Amino acid sequence: MKCFFLPAAALFLSTLVMAQKNDIATLEKLNYSWLAAYPKRDTAVLSKILAEDFILVNPAGAKKTKKDNLDNMLDPNIETLSVSIDSVEVKMINPVTGLLTAWTSFTFKAGDKEMKGRNCYQDVYVKRKGRWMAIAAHVTSLGVQ
Repeated sequence: MKCFFLPAAALFLSTLVMAQKNDIATLEKLNYSWLAAYPKRDTAVLSKILAEDFILVNPAGAKKTKKDNLDNMLDPNIETLSVSIDSVEVKMINPVTGLLTAWTSFTFKAGDKEMKGRNCYQDVYVKRKGRWMAIAAHVTSLGVQ
């Protein structure tokens, strides 16, 4: 019995590790797509990433829904010119929940003024019906110049 159990357990564990690596890569890709959508004002991409019940707490402490985030992306008074990911970490909580923490640098235009800044954020992703979706986010400003 022991002879069968050990190889089966090893196979099971290696399958879990591979699945977790794939999920981490998927969440990193979703994070990249989310950020890349801002300069393009690509609400279709963002709409696929954010769950219908998505909530974001912005640096001012305001709670924003999926609709608020999509509308904000199209605000003619604010334009994201560029975003770069400085660092990203993904922690799998369980097979259907992941926590992504990232630090970014960005350049945006508010009215006629171009500004640069940095932020840190955490996104909570869940796998629903086999697809990863962001359900929550919290953003902290690290300064704007």
